[in-house]
Amino acid sequence: MKKLSFSLILCLSGLAATSHAADRLQDPYAICAHVSRGELAVATDEFKRLSEIPVNWVRTDYDWGGIQRNQETWNYDHLDKLITLSKAANVNILPILDYDVKWAHPAYKNLDLWAEYVQKTVSRYAKDIRYWEVWNEQNGFWDRPARGEDYTPLLKRSYEVIKAIDSDLQVLYGGTAGVPFGYIEATLKAGAAPYFDIMNVHPYNWHGTPESMIPQLKQLKELMAKYGVAHKPIWITEIGWSTAEQNKQNDDAFIAAFRHLGIAEKKYPLAVVSDQKTAFQRTPSYGNHFFNGIRSVKLDEIAALSPAECPVLVPCGGEAFPAKYHDALRAYMAKGGTIVLPSGLPFYYDIQIQPDGSVKQVQVNDRDVASFHIAWTSWWTHKGTPERMTFAKAAAGFESLKADWKGNRDVRFLDGRNLKEGDKMTPIVLAGDKDFSAPIIALYELNSDLKGNILACTNMQINECVPLETQAEDLPRTYLLAFAIGIDRVFWYNFRSWEGDPTEREHHFGIVHRDLSQKPSFYTYQALAKMCPSGSTRPELTVTDNIYQTSWTKTDGTPVCAIWTPAAPIDCKLSVEGAIQNAYDMNGKPIAIPNDTFKATTQLVYLEGATKITVSR
Repeated sequence: MKKLSFSLILCLSGLAATSHAADRLQDPYAICAHVSRGELAVATDEFKRLSEIPVNWVRTDYDWGGIQRNQETWNYDHLDKLITLSKAANVNILPILDYDVKWAHPAYKNLDLWAEYVQKTVSRYAKDIRYWEVWNEQNGFWDRPARGEDYTPLLKRSYEVIKAIDSDLQVLYGGTAGVPFGYIEATLKAGAAPYFDIMNVHPYNWHGTPESMIPQLKQLKELMAKYGVAHKPIWITEIGWSTAEQNKQNDDAFIAAFRHLGIAEKKYPLAVVSDQKTAFQRTPSYGNHFFNGIRSVKLDEIAALSPAECPVLVPCGGEAFPAKYHDALRAYMAKGGTIVLPSGLPFYYDIQIQPDGSVKQVQVNDRDVASFHIAWTSWWTHKGTPERMTFAKAAAGFESLKADWKGNRDVRFLDGRNLKEGDKMTPIVLAGDKDFSAPIIALYELNSDLKGNILACTNMQINECVPLETQAEDLPRTYLLAFAIGIDRVFWYNFRSWEGDPTEREHHFGIVHRDLSQKPSFYTYQALAKMCPSGSTRPELTVTDNIYQTSWTKTDGTPVCAIWTPAAPIDCKLSVEGAIQNAYDMNGKPIAIPNDTFKATTQLVYLEGATKITVSR
């Protein structure tokens, strides 16, 4: 039986807690809330609800445009009120200095005006606010295409202004959308390294599980070491999963494609790749109800998978898949199989598995699509391609489908320029504007040197949401994994759901509803903060045959262990030194103390009291 101890590997890779991080967690629990904007009116009630967890760190925007609404007027009334409320509630504010104004756009080209905003704002609140974040998701919310070289001078100027006010103030690198290694490296190459105290990323993976953070953050640490800043702390100032309803239009389009191919309904399982090598992916709806259940497939099983048993395979949930297994996909397709590439640009990232089992995600753009006879186009690669679509409609032959994804950001399209004689591309959903029309969902039926079918969808918002219970499962796993790999503070995104549109992802990230009533994830956060309170030792992570285990000691000296698996339940054995005194489910409710056998599931359990617990299968 192979046992992989991540606590050892993480230390060797430089990912575990380094000398900057205390041996014990210090106020690690935090959350994002829009209390400086529309939620200011309910901030007192939000702070009261947060105290029930308890959480006393809140991240919010200190928008330039909200402070200086014209060039002559500065107004801090709303932020003064927020400071009064937060101090009364003993809540620490992490403000984001962000977004430009129409007379200073873009901000990085108007640094004197930007510096005036930073100086006025930071000096006003410096006694009460000791940490300042410079911009939010600058690799996405800026002039496009985003360039790291443009962020560095803005970060440098901000750092200099803030340190001149008080050298002990701490400056956070702006939290990036995802962990964009190329963008971050561009800022470091441009000289950003001396001008931040804390690195900061948003390692969202809506198609995957919390465990996907591990390779991302390992690679980030390696990049920071390359530029001499590996000693600096890393915070996560946004991470979370939305509980919006799935958009049934996507399901309908996929099912129409399966019927077009003559696949019998409810006869076969849907095969979905789920493998620890590349982090586990979700198995949400890809027209799932059309199939007879889900069959999990490992990467090494793809080539031998029989289309007679599983005619449809989902190899990845988004844009990343290991190129090492492309031949395996083609082998499956050659036998008549259909692969589904359900979201974003096909094979845009190569997941490269390293000899030590770690992985790197490398952006390869369209390097690999021609080998599958498929192709995509976008506004940043082909002139005349619209950045936004003004219509979406069913293609000929699929008129019964409803399609109204109007206004999608960053729309991408599919085309047939890589088809060979005998191949065919069948559009299912078309989109564009008055001058352009192309598929965003299409079926490639290959009958040349390649055989089989590829169903591709470039809609980025497909299957990016999870059920309420899954969000509740993800939250404590996210925090324990982050702490174990050296992250000092994690801000969940976000606290309160807006709940305007039931299918809009952004409206449903909260752990409470719009009326502040609790979602299931609120209770798992509360249980986590009780089981691993501030002052606990940093959790240590061990992974044994897909069973994840974190262990730590509470402030009163009580040892605690949390156990789970990211995928299908696993029957395992426990070897216990000492005695387990208490057992709790993920909500902190007492459960029966396990003996020598135990079933690990996606819902972690806490075992309290034993000096050491070893898990095996």
